[in-house]
Amino acid sequence: MSDLLEVLPNFDPKSHRHLLHSLEKNDITVADLISLDPIDIARKCPLPTTDVQLLVSDVVKALQEDVHEAVNERWEIGPPEQRKETSAGQEEVGGDIHSNEVRVKTLDIDIDGALGGGLVPGHIIEVVGESAVGKTQFVLGLLLSAQLPPPRGLGKGSIYVSTEAPLNTARLSQILTSHPEYESLQPGDRPSLDYVHAIATNDLEAQEHILRYQLPVAVRRFNIGLIVLDSVAANFRAEHESRTAAGLAERAIELSKLGNTLRRVAIENNAVVVVTNQVADRFDDIRPSLQSSSPASSSPSVSTPNLSSSVVDFRREIQSLDHQQRFFTGWGDEPGEKRSQLKNPALGLAWTNQISARIVLKMESERQEYMGGNIWRDRKKSRTLRVVFAPWASPTNVPIPYTIGMQGISSISEDELEREAHLQAIGENGELLKEELWVTDDDEEFP
Repeated sequence: MSDLLEVLPNFDPKSHRHLLHSLEKNDITVADLISLDPIDIARKCPLPTTDVQLLVSDVVKALQEDVHEAVNERWEIGPPEQRKETSAGQEEVGGDIHSNEVRVKTLDIDIDGALGGGLVPGHIIEVVGESAVGKTQFVLGLLLSAQLPPPRGLGKGSIYVSTEAPLNTARLSQILTSHPEYESLQPGDRPSLDYVHAIATNDLEAQEHILRYQLPVAVRRFNIGLIVLDSVAANFRAEHESRTAAGLAERAIELSKLGNTLRRVAIENNAVVVVTNQVADRFDDIRPSLQSSSPASSSPSVSTPNLSSSVVDFRREIQSLDHQQRFFTGWGDEPGEKRSQLKNPALGLAWTNQISARIVLKMESERQEYMGGNIWRDRKKSRTLRVVFAPWASPTNVPIPYTIGMQGISSISEDELEREAHLQAIGENGELLKEELWVTDDDEEFP
């Protein structure tokens, strides 16, 4: 197996040595071994089913012992009132970790508040949004803030893996020289571009090799605390067929391997993994109306004759992906959101199941009716940030408006929004405020 000794360094493979070559040849990982049916693995390799089952049993037992030892090392088992200081400087009370855990912060109070204090190590965190909404600007700021000493950062370097465009070092330098948090620091305490390592990959094969083999070594060698993949969807969209069931199944397997690789790097090195993702338009599904006359659609009413057709239709609707995806995609859960504005994060459910947290950046427009009729036009574009799900932070009920300036991404208060709207209105109606338009030939005072 390709990653057996990486996942379980103390595992003794002597009794299963005759299986390892075939398993490695067919690229069977530990995750595949414990998640797939041993019969399917035996057919694929091929290998005796009984031998595969024994290997699975030993691997699961070794994983359980490894987890048990890790728990004992992290904290002592005791009553809830017992406290112990962990290696990261966290205060442990009965197994609950306080909010002073070391995290990567955006250095914006409102955004960090929505993120529950920042980005937590050991997780894959996705930043998703449309083009030009500021996804890359968001992660560029993290490349610098991760270098700050705890509790504002990790005190470590960063790695930026680009699949579309190379690292914009000029923009990174601009953020470093313009951000007020960095200006207040002594030159020796400020983040440095020397601790930001970048690599570009424009095909899926090179990306897999870099993330699977080179990244773990680089993280340990350069003391890395933040890994950024910008973006995760680019190479998959270019090289994987997504219009057939076989193509989607193959892509799902590759996404599972990618998630397993990034997750292992994050957990083993106590690092933050941030990936940016693209979006796709969401189209109306006409299949429910076509299925209404099919035998499959009428089967629920047959199996539950006491329920009315409206109740059956309602149950079918709330159990559908079209209804439930609003809880984890970030689109469709806000009142007044139009169907034409709905998006779906790229790579579908297969990738959603690999991430721990999702942050959605949106470009929203305020529309105003102007004189002359019931005609609508865009008056002001605004960007908003929202946490859709995260194990350490609550979903954001009210999206946070933000702007992109020389210092990077920063939130906007309600007063600033009103001021911008007022200045915009003055700008659009500035011609009416010019004094020369109101001057008349009659200079006499009004009698």
